[in-house]
Amino acid sequence: MIKSKSTNGMASVTFILDPAVGGGRAVVCGDWNDWSPDRDAMSPAPEGGFTLTLELPAGPRYRFRYLVDGERWENDWSADDYLPNSFGTEDSVIDLTVASGGAVQPAQTAKKAPAKRAPAVKKTAAAKKAAPVKKAAPAKKAAKTPPE
Repeated sequence: MIKSKSTNGMASVTFILDPAVGGGRAVVCGDWNDWSPDRDAMSPAPEGGFTLTLELPAGPRYRFRYLVDGERWENDWSADDYLPNSFGTEDSVIDLTVASGGAVQPAQTAKKAPAKRAPAVKKTAAAKKAAPVKKAAPAKKAAKTPPE
């Protein structure tokens, strides 16, 4: 898969399906086309496999897969990321996040935010009154001196 910035907030994406996948027909199905098997048909590539270039709105991350011969799903093994789907497999992901410079950036590994601590519970006046009061330690008795 090859991607580059295009014009008017669009990104040019060339999807390339490896010749090793085989098959007589391939379609790119994804978030941008409602996973339609009737849109975005790929063309046979001269060296084998299939290819298709699309202009997609830059900014979001899109899930996609290749549908080969109308019955077999394949992932793009050069995708930016992979996410589990509801069918027990994974979808390929293309990241078209646009940086301030306008270039389409490769996917970045998200860093986990540090875990938040639970806020301290403030005691109300009533709770403070009900709280047990610590007693002071008993005072030591003065040592008795023996009578003289």
